[in-house]
Amino acid sequence: MTLSERENAANLLQYTTIVPFTYLSYPFSFKCFYCTEKYSELSKVLEHAKTHTVPDTVVLMKDFLKKGKKTIKVDMSELKCKICNDPFSNLDDVRKHLSCVHDKEFTKAGNGIIAFSLQTKNGIFSCHLCSENFHSFFLLNKHINVHYSNAICESCGKGFVSHTRLLQHKETHLTGQYPCDKCKKTFTSLPKYKYHNDRVHRNSTKVKLSKCQVCEARFGHHYEKIKHLKDLHGMTYNYPCEICGIVFETRKSLYFHTKKYHTQNILCDVCNKPFAERHHLKKHMAMHTKARNFACSLCSKTYRYEKNLKDHMRVHNPDWKFACSNCWVGFQSKIEYRKHMAEQHSG
Repeated sequence: MTLSERENAANLLQYTTIVPFTYLSYPFSFKCFYCTEKYSELSKVLEHAKTHTVPDTVVLMKDFLKKGKKTIKVDMSELKCKICNDPFSNLDDVRKHLSCVHDKEFTKAGNGIIAFSLQTKNGIFSCHLCSENFHSFFLLNKHINVHYSNAICESCGKGFVSHTRLLQHKETHLTGQYPCDKCKKTFTSLPKYKYHNDRVHRNSTKVKLSKCQVCEARFGHHYEKIKHLKDLHGMTYNYPCEICGIVFETRKSLYFHTKKYHTQNILCDVCNKPFAERHHLKKHMAMHTKARNFACSLCSKTYRYEKNLKDHMRVHNPDWKFACSNCWVGFQSKIEYRKHMAEQHSG
């Protein structure tokens, strides 16, 4: 935060009922803004934070909003002016009220605050800006970016509430070789490597943050909680695609569907036709290169596309239902095909 943003944040902390907290991504937990207490549940850290007397502006600036401080998160579900007890629904309104009615000085800068309304219903969080529901704070925190464009990713155009989040997001565009020094597996992106390392090699020490809203079970990952809700409590959730209306059981399925069918960021260098996935672009490039890389092993005819070769194989034997993509031998049954693959191409 800039000095001006820190000053505005200090005023809002002192003169309103917002409750600040710190979200730790690893180990997953919540920390009190005013002391070192940590909790695995968001509701408990908020209850604890309310027991603190908010320091005056000078102390806040000196000890809690120091130079270099990142944007702070607050709960504004019970937002009121501390001076007159008037209720408000957002920070902009209460800031204007403090300035006009109580003569509190604010700079022209932003608030340096990411606000959430964290009252839950049956364990479900809601976005106060669009009313979309989420099963965990992790998902709500990730979602809040869609409502801001303070920092824009140059690669994909997505907006983020802060530059810190933008830097975290940029890691998803990094590609290369990221070997795991514990099990020698290699990953193509840094986020995949971090997830693997956390999931496989640090799981025993991980705080299980996600809590079932029906029973007391806890989970280290959101998808485990959703599976638990479905298998044990019969609760299912639907995630419709806003573009085509297809409904999915998980957010992950919706994400991959959107990426495959509705996100086309990969352009052909020759004709600028967009594609969602690189293997689609690779197939398309055959149209420009005229390359015929698929050859029949029986008559040496060549084809530009794999599908055309598969269709051609039926000329030699219409009864062939399965063809080996490595040597193009045909088979009438899946058992024969699998046997061939195991014996000839298992290595």
